Amino acid sequence: MTRYAIFVIILIGTVQGFEESIFEDEDIYRIYVPTQPPSTSTIVPGTKWCGPGNTADNYNDLGTLREVDMCCRDHDHCESIIMPDVTLHNLYNSDWFPLMKCSCEQKFMNCLQEINSPASNSLGHIYFVGRDKCFQFGHPIIECTKYQQGIVRKRCIVYKVDKMKSKIWQLYDIPFYTSLVKAQFHVDIFPVDTT
Repeated sequence: MTRYAIFVIILIGTVQGFEESIFEDEDIYRIYVPTQPPSTSTIVPGTKWCGPGNTADNYNDLGTLREVDMCCRDHDHCESIIMPDVTLHNLYNSDWFPLMKCSCEQKFMNCLQEINSPASNSLGHIYFVGRDKCFQFGHPIIECTKYQQGIVRKRCIVYKVDKMKSKIWQLYDIPFYTSLVKAQFHVDIFPVDTT
């Protein structure tokens, strides 16, 4: 089996874990969903930084998928992270996974899109299906003015904000990952409509 086939199998297993995590205590069929996080201790094959934690010996230690691994390493070193069951900036992370600053999520998405390989695009799709929120300091949100539709859910991609009020720390939706041609890269995670 090729390295990419193994990579895809692991990513599919990860997606199945994320699909269960959209419900709090039970799913729509009344099947119990555990309150502990699923076991996701696998690092993506060919990387040392893509997955929970890392297997690198040091900061410069990268896997064979070097470019993808550099994106993950930079993402892991985000300047502001809210760990599970922790409050920061008056925002509580009740999720099983860390909540990242929006600028870090934007940089990670752009990095994977610029590589534009089967590995980077697969990782981008899997990660950004499972991660739907980030936090940032901005004017208070009034409403969403534009949504991006996913297969089952939609996410806000343009917000109307109140510029008359002071900026606050708040949550924003992260757009779904798209594999786009280079001319369409760098969609802002939280563009603002001030009309």
